Amino acid sequence: MIKRDYQLKYMSWPQIKNKIDSGCDTVIIVLASTEQHGLHLAECTDEIIGLGFACGLAERLKNALVAPPIIPGLSEHHLALPGSLSLKKDVFRGIARDYVDCYIRHGFKKFIFISSHGGNMQETKTIVEELQAAHPDKLLRNTLSLEFLMKLFSSFEKQYNMPVGSCGGHACAFETSVMLYLEPELVNMEEAKAGFVGTPDKEFLDNMFKYGIVGVSEIGVIGDPTVANAELGEKFFNAVLDEMEKCLI
Repeated sequence: MIKRDYQLKYMSWPQIKNKIDSGCDTVIIVLASTEQHGLHLAECTDEIIGLGFACGLAERLKNALVAPPIIPGLSEHHLALPGSLSLKKDVFRGIARDYVDCYIRHGFKKFIFISSHGGNMQETKTIVEELQAAHPDKLLRNTLSLEFLMKLFSSFEKQYNMPVGSCGGHACAFETSVMLYLEPELVNMEEAKAGFVGTPDKEFLDNMFKYGIVGVSEIGVIGDPTVANAELGEKFFNAVLDEMEKCLI
């Protein structure tokens, strides 16, 4: 279960003011999504995972609070499957700008962005660069990129003797394990099935761009969630947090 201790939405305004006055000058902003995650995971998966990372990072930093996650995200490639939502890029970018503008008015000085959905990551990089240029007296940092995460997933597969491609990046062994660690009641392992497992080649990318997720996996899974477990989830979770901390040094 994700702690509420650092989440702004569970605090009263006097509590928030006291936190700011006592040195909490940092806001962690999660850019998540509401989208399909295969047969076994809830559509709030990216929100839960992002919020888990944000609260874990806030606990380590000691001077940070966590904003309400920005959802939905950029999920056009998932819309073929029911329940998925997607924002237009200008709307998505505008919400992120408004978050920062509001929190600056309240006295926050540092902003850490965590994109927990791969489809948001390139846009998140652009958002952080634009906001840093607009607010040179503030500090804005981005913690994750898709390229970096895929390298990390590959290292997990080798380290824990997992099948190659099982941590494929969507409703996979990684996401399922982390969800089993954070919110197991939102995981139905009896329904877990492997989707696309392999190396994303040109044909994979062409089909993804042309048809969306269903062009590469009818069930909306990239990877193999059947090898997931909560013990792996805890290890993955802490390893990602370690890497996020390195980004902030």
